Order: sequence, then C-alpha cells, then structure tokens
Amino acid sequence: MTTLILLAGGIGKRAGLGIPKQYYPLEGKMIIEHTLENVSRIDGIESIVLVSNPDFIETAGELKGSYPKISKVTLGGKTRNESLLKGFREVEKGEEKVIVHDAVRPFIPPRVFRKIIRGLDDKDVITTVNPITGNLIELDNGRVKRIHDRSRYVIGEAPTGYRYDALKKTLELAVKGKYLNTIPHDILLAMKAGFEVHTFNCNCFNLKITFREDIEIARALIRILEEGT
Repeated sequence: MTTLILLAGGIGKRAGLGIPKQYYPLEGKMIIEHTLENVSRIDGIESIVLVSNPDFIETAGELKGSYPKISKVTLGGKTRNESLLKGFREVEKGEEKVIVHDAVRPFIPPRVFRKIIRGLDDKDVITTVNPITGNLIELDNGRVKRIHDRSRYVIGEAPTGYRYDALKKTLELAVKGKYLNTIPHDILLAMKAGFEVHTFNCNCFNLKITFREDIEIARALIRILEEGT
C-alpha cells in the first residue's frame, strides 16, 4: 500500500502570479489539477494526502470531489519540511510506503512512480534525479573558477519515496533534534537520520513550474500532449 503526499503549501513568490502557482489556471484547469490527474491514474498509489497553502484550503477541499484518491486535506507549514510533517501525520499508520511529490510538477511520467514503488521493496529511501547535460561551472565573483566533471553530479528532482517507518524516524528525529526547519530538504533529513538515499535516474522531462516563463512552457506542452491523444 502506498500513499502520496502532494505538497501544495508554497506561496510561489518567484513566479509573480499574484496567487500560489499550484492554483494558477492553466488550459482550463489549475496546475495542481494537472498534477492530480497524472498521479491519480497510477495503480500503485491508493491514497493522496494533499497539503495546501492555508489561503486555498477550501479550494483544496473541493478537489476531493473530483479526485477520489484524495483521502485527507491538511494545512501546510512555514517550510517544505514542516508541510511534509503535517502531511505525514495524516497518513494511515498501517501504510507501507510513502511518496512525496510537488504539486507544481505535473508532467513526470507515471513509470517513475511505479519504479520508485517497486524499489521501496528493498530500499528505505529513493529520490528522483536527472543527468546534467551542460557544463557544471564553479564561479568566483562572477568569473569562471573551474569546470567540474559533470558525470559526478545530477539534478535533484521529485518524487522521493520512503518506507513508512523510514520517513517516520526521519521526521521524529528532526523534530526531537529541532532541525526540521533548519535543514532545507527532506532527503538531507533522512541522511542525518542514518538512511542511505538511493537515486533513480528518470531521464525524463520533469518541469517544475517556478517562474512565469514556465507557465508558457507548460501551456505549450499540454497542447502538444492533447493533440497527440
């Protein structure tokens, strides 16, 4: 059994859209709806916990009517890790696996989720990565200092999968140690808790809608996908 925690608690300041980008309308639906459509069709995901920006909690609650896999809707926190903690508290205690995903990543292929779910049979934590295709340049005051071997580095993506007990221990230790909101990402919390974080190289287009320009990229891609169906 697998529950997906969908993080939609951010304010989207960098996009400059006036509202949190996950609730921004895009080709007739909110961005979060495109993501929900994608993850809802994955057989291995039985339930979804939606963690919402507090100002849009009523909108998030209304989504339950259209997406029946949403089992719980809860308020997000001040940070990503705090939102994850609040979402995890809504996961059924008998659950086996938990996947953490961003509401503003609507295009990742379902095969990635399926691969992570299978991988959690014998691994505690698996996160998604993509290769770096350009030069990895280190700067010093705006000047090139050195070019690194890009084969040693990857781009961190989402989703990330956890065995239930691994995420439980990770978050409990972070709360007890009072570093939940001082360490910027949950996979670093997992490493601090003693877990090896394995990677799955998806080699896929995984747009995270962050800036206003990304809206137009997403709009064009949706139209292309619709024309191909």
